[in-house]
Amino acid sequence: MQENEIANYLKDHPDFFEKNASLLADMHLPSPHGSGTISLAERQQLAQRDKITALEERYAELVNNAQENDKTTNKMHQFFVRLQQAKNFDAIEQLISHNLAEDFNITDTSLRIWAKPTDSKDNGNLVFSATPESIQAWVNDIHNVYCGETPSSIDIDDWFMVPAQSIAVLPLRNAGVYGYLALASDQENRFYLGMGTDFLQKLGNHVSAALSRYLTV
Repeated sequence: MQENEIANYLKDHPDFFEKNASLLADMHLPSPHGSGTISLAERQQLAQRDKITALEERYAELVNNAQENDKTTNKMHQFFVRLQQAKNFDAIEQLISHNLAEDFNITDTSLRIWAKPTDSKDNGNLVFSATPESIQAWVNDIHNVYCGETPSSIDIDDWFMVPAQSIAVLPLRNAGVYGYLALASDQENRFYLGMGTDFLQKLGNHVSAALSRYLTV
């Protein structure tokens, strides 16, 4: 008989082992852990232990993720409070360029704005450097947040101090898109296509609101 025929027979005759109970005691199977043969009962116990171990590992992973999310949430809240407490545009820009990178282990940030500042003295800030129309159009087409590798069609050579392995680009919006905040990482899997962007979207919304107080948008 073929293996599939035996399997089908046992499925079709669930009372087989009731009628042949002595077979269960005599059956020995290869150990899944490579230690010779074991009884059917022992094999079932090992299978249950493996399932329990897998569940425990999955539970530990979920707990760890929840703890990391709590830490991130607390850091985000503290950062948002400092954004609202900032006294001027320069203070907000410093929070973004220094504190944001340090607090969230980001390799570098790039902030560019093509709206005009309400205070003309802010014009000298590098964030108001001319942004090519192609970049503006690309950012304007981003629905929420762009995450992934650097697009080959976009020149971002002057965005970061060192080349980024992965980036996140957050459009800054009020009535319309007036700039962007880009985050760089030296890790390829830090920002990737399809990742959850809830925290990043909240960050973009808060930064947009804080900066817009000092812009003609």
